[in-house]
Amino acid sequence: MSSWQITSVIVLLGIAAIMGGGGWLLLRYSRQRKHMIAERLSALKRATAEKAAAEKALADKAAAHSAAIARAAAERLAMKRAAVEKAIAEKAALEKAAVEQAIAEWAAAEQAEAERARQQRTSEDRREIEADEERLRAVEDAIAEWVEAEREGKQLASATLDQPQTKTASRAEAVHQQVRSTAEQVEKEIRDLEFIKNRIEADVDFLPIEFQQTIDDWKAGKILRRNTFDDLKLKFRYKAYSIEDGYEMLYLYNEWLSQQRQKLRVFIRLLGTQVDKSESIQSAIEQTESMERAKYLEMDVDVIFTLRDIRAILEKLIGMETILKDLETVCRRRSEQIISPSWEARGSL
Repeated sequence: MSSWQITSVIVLLGIAAIMGGGGWLLLRYSRQRKHMIAERLSALKRATAEKAAAEKALADKAAAHSAAIARAAAERLAMKRAAVEKAIAEKAALEKAAVEQAIAEWAAAEQAEAERARQQRTSEDRREIEADEERLRAVEDAIAEWVEAEREGKQLASATLDQPQTKTASRAEAVHQQVRSTAEQVEKEIRDLEFIKNRIEADVDFLPIEFQQTIDDWKAGKILRRNTFDDLKLKFRYKAYSIEDGYEMLYLYNEWLSQQRQKLRVFIRLLGTQVDKSESIQSAIEQTESMERAKYLEMDVDVIFTLRDIRAILEKLIGMETILKDLETVCRRRSEQIISPSWEARGSL
């Protein structure tokens, strides 16, 4: 082998060695660059993730801060609203207490006035009872005198036959006169009682209707625009108090009825029949009438007519008891309007 060939071989081997070393270096460089790029990508991903986490943490912190601010504002608003509601409730309580105090004072004044009127009526009634008893005693005394005068007149007529007899008033005629007077008084009291009952009943019946009409007009804006619903309730509560109280009349008329029944018993006793307290007046009338009719020709027609009028008075007194029951019902309804009126019970429009 020649030197030239050896040299060529050496050169080729050198070139191959150089190319193999370059390839190895190139491959190593390629791997290192790929590794660097991977590390950079990883670092970039980590940085991006860290940035996103930081931004998320910052956003969460900002959201938490905003929520805390909102909660604090809501709590302040709730405290302010509670304070306002408490102030409104306290004001309403004070106004309600003032209204109730005003109503209580009005009721007390009305009660005092009613008590004063009751005492005055009681005093007048007592004087009237005493006057009635005095008149009854006077009637009995007068009847006794007439009976005695009639008896003496008959004795005088039998002693002097030639002297004309003078007709004297009989006991039955005197009693009949008092019965007619009592009948007129009872008739007048019936009219007065019926008038009182109808007047109170009309007020009691009309008040809820008036209240509803007022509320309808108020809601439509036709009247009382500056008034509240509570103002209207108070107004009609006062109106309920202003309705006349019939309980006093109820008490007085019950007493008066008892007196009139006792008077009828006196009339029957004056006609000659003793009336037992346990016996009814109707039974006493029938007994007296039977006794008088049993006399036949000696029957006194004045006694029969008087008993008929006494029976008529008794029927009127029974009718008055029915009116008094109606009056009691009306009085109870009036009291219910004051204590628990319909517009207070509902409590709203």
